[in-house]
Amino acid sequence: MEPWRLEYTTKCFNCGEIVPQIIEIYPNQAFVECSNCKAKRYYIIRRVGIEDESIILKEKNKEHKYDLWELEYKTICFNCKKESIQKIIFTESKLIIRCEECGFTRVYNFHILEIPEE
Repeated sequence: MEPWRLEYTTKCFNCGEIVPQIIEIYPNQAFVECSNCKAKRYYIIRRVGIEDESIILKEKNKEHKYDLWELEYKTICFNCKKESIQKIIFTESKLIIRCEECGFTRVYNFHILEIPEE
């Protein structure tokens, strides 16, 4: 599986600038890096399986310290092998990816933060 590379423009949790956040998603880990200050968040896979849509709705309805990011990515699903929309939710502690076609879900947990020295 090729890594997914996405961008999401929002306020950086570290530098406070509204700039693209560079997102790289792999089968077992994911990274988010600020294009301005290079602060980087690492997520690692915690579980996979078939989940209903409530996993996304529950996460959207929780209170979060930072803004929740909601993205979509059209690609071939790792599980059902069909081209479909993958719903992606980022929070300060979690990343959830769910196939709209078959419900295959990957849940990543926040692992570590790297803030470059100035």
